[in-house]
Amino acid sequence: MRLGVTSSKGAFAPASRAEVPAVASALQVWSHVFCRHYDALPPKVQAEILAKIDDLGRRLGSFPHVRLVGRSEFKLRVGDWRVLYEFDVSSGRFYLLYLGNRREIYKRV
Repeated sequence: MRLGVTSSKGAFAPASRAEVPAVASALQVWSHVFCRHYDALPPKVQAEILAKIDDLGRRLGSFPHVRLVGRSEFKLRVGDWRVLYEFDVSSGRFYLLYLGNRREIYKRV
């Protein structure tokens, strides 16, 4: 898919940088558990979480990751919601494992 504008003469002009949607540079791998909880959220909350996840993907190497005490996962805070994830900078991937309310997420995992 090419983003841009086609003139009346059929010439293609690329879209300006401001019009091109931002894409996470790291590959996002969503677990089934994460997907199930994400799909159950209201669209506004989904948009907030997705924006934060995309930010994490763009800055994977320099993002301030917070590891859970005594666990291998890291947490991402998005309002009252927490995303638990793992990442591998060398392969450019991060794995979204769990999603839940801040009061419940640590009891379930």
